[in-house]
Amino acid sequence: MALGAAGTKQLDDTIAIVDGDASTRQPDGRALAQRMAALKNEAREKGYFDVPLWEQALRCVELVGVPTLAFALLAKGGLAAVAGALLLGVHYPRTAYLGHDVAHNQWGPREQPKARWMLAAAALFQGFGATWWVEKHELHHSFPNACKVGENGVLTPIDGDIDSVPWIVWDKALVEYNDKSPKAGWLDALALFLRRSQTVLFFPFLTLARFNWSWRSIDTAARKEKKLEAALCVAHWVLGLTLAGFLTPGPAWTGWAWFIFAQLLGGFILAFVFVLNHTGMEVYDASKAQGFYDRQARSTRNTPSSAFLDWLTGGLNSQIEHHMFPTMARRNLSKMREATRKAMQECGYAYDELKNREAMVAVMTALDEAARA
Repeated sequence: MALGAAGTKQLDDTIAIVDGDASTRQPDGRALAQRMAALKNEAREKGYFDVPLWEQALRCVELVGVPTLAFALLAKGGLAAVAGALLLGVHYPRTAYLGHDVAHNQWGPREQPKARWMLAAAALFQGFGATWWVEKHELHHSFPNACKVGENGVLTPIDGDIDSVPWIVWDKALVEYNDKSPKAGWLDALALFLRRSQTVLFFPFLTLARFNWSWRSIDTAARKEKKLEAALCVAHWVLGLTLAGFLTPGPAWTGWAWFIFAQLLGGFILAFVFVLNHTGMEVYDASKAQGFYDRQARSTRNTPSSAFLDWLTGGLNSQIEHHMFPTMARRNLSKMREATRKAMQECGYAYDELKNREAMVAVMTALDEAARA
């Protein structure tokens, strides 16, 4: 997968230690790369990488129509307003999945006008910006759960998704990194408290994910002088709160509370989907990996597939396939499960697939081990 310029710059010091000569030990990363290349060609011939125009049109209608309906339900008050809040909360992850698709070049190169327009629309309707997201997400795709040994001998995250100092320590292997990260005096005490309490605080943290990601989007866009993107992300909150306060049948604060509840619900669903995919999987020294596909295989898991779960998770329950074929249209990812499973197992890799409950147990176990380390 091609990286953006910013992502490439961040990896200059890392790639040299990772993509050297692959060792001959099992599992066989070279054989896996060959098998994945063959599967990619087969999938392309079947049209699995294409997002047809009817689906693109449907996503655009969904992007605009669902929040319009949700705010209309708010105006009716009572149970209709409750239904509207639930609808909007579920819609926010759906909007994020759309932005995710476009940023992964699934609608064509993201530099082209159509993709740029869709990313701008996602920024307005979602509050997330592509500048922050693409840079960190492409790094994650290249090095999921990967670390390098820092100058101080401490295992240091390459994948920004496992670097949440001081809020969460995702794995016991990262405790020393968290402890030695430079922090103000009071933050040292806070970091220790948060780590010891993270299994209790974890689910409340998930509900705040949208606020955190939106702020980081705005901050990154502003620093990099992406003024339109920053303005659209801010407009998401300003327009949303204004409309909610104006349309609610009760006092304005009830509309604001309605809007914030939808944000919390949406953040929880989206973060819940994401944490099941990699947390509790191996956190490793990237210099000991055997290239791109080896890194994906050792750190990524799937959760069950069904029509409902594929819809709710945006197809990201087939996370292994998404990491092996990141530009593949998400509605086709589940179709690649059996072929990917067979290829990985024949190359000596475990195909990690857990039920949702089992995956969450693995997540909480990893967090608990880090908390007590």
